Amino acid sequence: MSEPPSKFHVAICGGGIGGLTLAFALSKSPDISIDVYEAASKFTEIGAGIILSWRTRQVLKSLCLEEDVISLLPFHPGEDRVPSVQYRKADQPDGLAMGTAYSRGKLMTLHRAELHEVLLNRLPSRCRTSSSKRLESYVQQPGAPIMLHFQDGSTATCDILIGADGLKSAVRKTIFQDAATLAESQHRNADAIELRDLSQLRFSGVFSYRTLIPAAKLSSISPQHRAFSSPVQYLGKNRHMIAYPISRGRFVNIVAYESHPHEEGTHYDGPWVADEDPSYVQGLFQGWEKEVGDIVQCLDGLKITRWVVNVMPALPFFAFGNVAILGDAAHAMTPFLGAGAGQAIEDASTLAALHSNELATKTTVSQVLDIYSRVRQPFATEVSRRSRLNGGHFSLRSLTEPDHDEFPFSARLQGVTKQIQENSRWLSEEMDWGADLQRATNLLQAELAA
Repeated sequence: MSEPPSKFHVAICGGGIGGLTLAFALSKSPDISIDVYEAASKFTEIGAGIILSWRTRQVLKSLCLEEDVISLLPFHPGEDRVPSVQYRKADQPDGLAMGTAYSRGKLMTLHRAELHEVLLNRLPSRCRTSSSKRLESYVQQPGAPIMLHFQDGSTATCDILIGADGLKSAVRKTIFQDAATLAESQHRNADAIELRDLSQLRFSGVFSYRTLIPAAKLSSISPQHRAFSSPVQYLGKNRHMIAYPISRGRFVNIVAYESHPHEEGTHYDGPWVADEDPSYVQGLFQGWEKEVGDIVQCLDGLKITRWVVNVMPALPFFAFGNVAILGDAAHAMTPFLGAGAGQAIEDASTLAALHSNELATKTTVSQVLDIYSRVRQPFATEVSRRSRLNGGHFSLRSLTEPDHDEFPFSARLQGVTKQIQENSRWLSEEMDWGADLQRATNLLQAELAA
């Protein structure tokens, strides 16, 4: 059977988790034509471990992807409220248990590439994919298709452009250039300057050091290491580490963080990703408790990658005309709520649900994208804010203040733990993704049905 006529053509720049989730979700509507353009020479994911919470599970379930992801785990996460992440003050020879965060269902810990492969394998053949297609810019004019210009000199057109192109997003750059140009034409020069500045990334003041330890290697030193069973956060002054099992327990994902608070908000000029000597990371955690010592002992001979943690300032909108951004392109955040991938998946699912609605047509695209922006921007901004706050808690910054009789050390440590627990609870238990999606649908009905 021939496919029904396309009501519009969507181009997605970026074939990571956010971009592929959007392509898969849109493909459920047979009248939407989809192209995915990936800048790299092949569709793949960088990075290693990823944590998915109950909220993200609900999105995956709505897309009929939950069981595919659960099949990657050595357990079923269930739905009961259970312990999720353990927190320890570890920058001392005798570590101190701070407390545990809880979540609805066990957290799903897996390799990013495994989730990416699930999405790539589920794409139907009618979703056209192209690699080695790095977008350079686009031109959006009223009443005409959007013209895409790629770095290889080729061009393409579409009715809707979605930038899932990450931290260095060319789509975000052009959106805010166009918005600034419009502001200048309206003699809002101060707004134009601010809009151009907003599209620039900021250094969070944090470096992360990532590696995978073969489980057998760690087990030979510490057979009962708690990182084999669940995520553990080892906290200390201006540095901390998270460890958790992935790939059905074959590896332990390790991410160590080094914080320089005075550099937050600056622009980092060096390379964003580089190899790091294991001895440097080992030196960062010298004198920490034995569990951390066992981990860093295993770093010898492993490839460790240093990442500069850059973030986006809070953007006022995620869409302009018939163009929108999602994921890191829209709200790159620190990783201290483990929510970056989940937020990209939510962005994608919301976009797909709105565009699959019968009220979404070529003539209403800009209104649909505006509704997406109005629903997703406030929530993603709040997730980013809480993630930043967690980074300060993980670095125990509040404990560096002078001790006072009315606020003894133990009380302040307990206060830090409670704030960490509250941020985790807020994201995984209090906030209902289904309610957010319903709000977006209600706005669509209220504003476009007439």
